[in-house]
Amino acid sequence: FLPRPLHLIGVSSARSMAATAAEATTAGGPRRRLLVLNGQGLDVRGTTEETRIAFRSTAVLADYDRRIHSAAEELGVQVEHVQINDLAEFIARLQGATEDAIVINPAGLMGSQELADCIAGLSQPVIEVHYGNLMAKGKTSKVSAVCRAFICGAKLESYALGMRAAVAALEPSDAAFDYTPPAPSEPAAGS
Repeated sequence: FLPRPLHLIGVSSARSMAATAAEATTAGGPRRRLLVLNGQGLDVRGTTEETRIAFRSTAVLADYDRRIHSAAEELGVQVEHVQINDLAEFIARLQGATEDAIVINPAGLMGSQELADCIAGLSQPVIEVHYGNLMAKGKTSKVSAVCRAFICGAKLESYALGMRAAVAALEPSDAAFDYTPPAPSEPAAGS
């Protein structure tokens, strides 16, 4: 059995990580800064038979951290990787974020409306990622609707793809094909 290639709609597969890395700096300015924030339960994932079975993975938080930092190096960005189990602390970290963009795996916090409301109020682009395909398991995330993008099922590569999407969201070219409908015309005075 050979896995099918990963295809992303709206992301050019020909565009290399090196090209994205070249754009990761602002006109001679500092490198872009990303926050990668993992939620409840990621600290124990892969450490017990129960979590290995539930997530069909032996990856532990250190494996996530290595891939995240490797992707940051490939993209030419600075990254802070944080794992928080507590909802209030997770929200406080998001609200205090000074990074240019945010990549989150809310994990056990994905059902929180309070978290969704927090993300909706942020000015930075937020990309939601998940190691596995949660939809195939019949699960949903309340925060997906307020995130800029949603990437799932690509295992640890979900983080690299999310980070790439976060960097791309910061570029002016990201809005090249955005459509702004014309304003409704107002009736002429005295009509």
